[in-house]
Amino acid sequence: MNKNAAVFSEGRFLIDAEAMAKTIGAPYDEETTRRVVEVFGAHFHTGAVLWKITDRPGDHLGYRFFARERTDTVQTALAAGFVRPGPATALVAEWDRTFGTDAIQSCDFDGFNGMAKTWVYLGGMRPAEQALDNPAVPPGLRARLPRLRQVGLDHVRFTAVDYRHDSLNVYFRARGPLTPARAAQVLGAVDIAAPDDTSVARMRSVVPEDFCLAVTFTMDTGRPVRACFYALGIPQDRVPPLPGRIATLFEDTPHYDREVIRGLGWSFGPGEGTYLKAEHSYCGDMAARLRDWDCYLTGSAGRDPILAAADPLPAGADGAAPMVRVINPETAYEGKQRMGLVAGICRQTVGSQALCMHLIAMKPRSRGAVHIHDGHESSLYVTAGRTRTYFGPDLEHHIDSGVGELLYIPAGLPHMAANLTDEPAAGVIARTDPDEQESVRLLPHLEDKAAALFAGHLAEQPATAEVE
Repeated sequence: MNKNAAVFSEGRFLIDAEAMAKTIGAPYDEETTRRVVEVFGAHFHTGAVLWKITDRPGDHLGYRFFARERTDTVQTALAAGFVRPGPATALVAEWDRTFGTDAIQSCDFDGFNGMAKTWVYLGGMRPAEQALDNPAVPPGLRARLPRLRQVGLDHVRFTAVDYRHDSLNVYFRARGPLTPARAAQVLGAVDIAAPDDTSVARMRSVVPEDFCLAVTFTMDTGRPVRACFYALGIPQDRVPPLPGRIATLFEDTPHYDREVIRGLGWSFGPGEGTYLKAEHSYCGDMAARLRDWDCYLTGSAGRDPILAAADPLPAGADGAAPMVRVINPETAYEGKQRMGLVAGICRQTVGSQALCMHLIAMKPRSRGAVHIHDGHESSLYVTAGRTRTYFGPDLEHHIDSGVGELLYIPAGLPHMAANLTDEPAAGVIARTDPDEQESVRLLPHLEDKAAALFAGHLAEQPATAEVE
């Protein structure tokens, strides 16, 4: 949290919550809210906190913390009696097991009933199958995965369970731009009627190029019931015309961060009809938290590297015969490993089932992050310069490779790439994981050791000489 973020105060929050609920005409219970803050106090103090409401009269005042620390919030809620064990808590446990140290749990509450949702940040972009193809997910949702992939709803960044409505939420990052045809395409995959062109134009005025679509599925059968297009970080001068309740939130809500984060979500589905959601930061530097998680804000013209590499949707995704593809590697990005990568052959670009092949580049006198690839082997063919690879449970080994040489890295072996020379290094990297970044797991406990090794070896090299 930076110096622009106010420290959370229990007393101030209780006063602000009661006042805000009164202003928007929402039911409120002070004892319930006090108990929530007492049980989850550490997360309110260390996380980023926001308000959330809808434009429906009488709806609850919601609030959320986005956690910065990894803990089991479900067990905390169970111990406090906020939730009961069941399919929802079992599903969160499964996501936590699947994504390990990458999974960060956050929580939603409302000012009258208390606990509402558990969120799980999955550590970055994940293939939908990795999050949803497991026995804890309702069978109807698992059966829908091929149809979701056909329309490009194949990557997920957040998931959530809703205890009050007995449902789960899946937050897809989808390829844009958001046009009437694209909206109809993605909503058709979840059996929800498309909005009219005017509504799409209103959303597109603030939705980023690659957009977030949150879909709600029932917990028992996995039937889709709602879908919501989100826009976050809307500047004051780009806020569209708003209904009174949400205008009041944006104008009158108490907040204490210097950088304000406003969010809108257009929700569509049968039953409850169409309505507008709104979020507003409170304290804890929400802007920094969203950037930590690589959330695209209003005005972002950047494309997600993996999604951009997959534009247009892979040939054959609609059931056509497999095709030979040629990929022009143009989409450069920095992966979790902190190395320059260019997307090439992978599931997202060609529909690969068991292989990825990308280009890699390393600046002179630089290193990447220590990591492993869970369950997948890797290889590197060096095309320029010279690299050093540190490896082993304590990075106790290292090996150099130069132009024309091939390097093999076993699955699950801690390692780190480095360039100790004054010349750039480059190569072709291949792995048995079709989703390039998805088996990457960082090992922060080895970063101090890595930094010391790299600094020591770098100091041994003449400033103008390459490693021998």
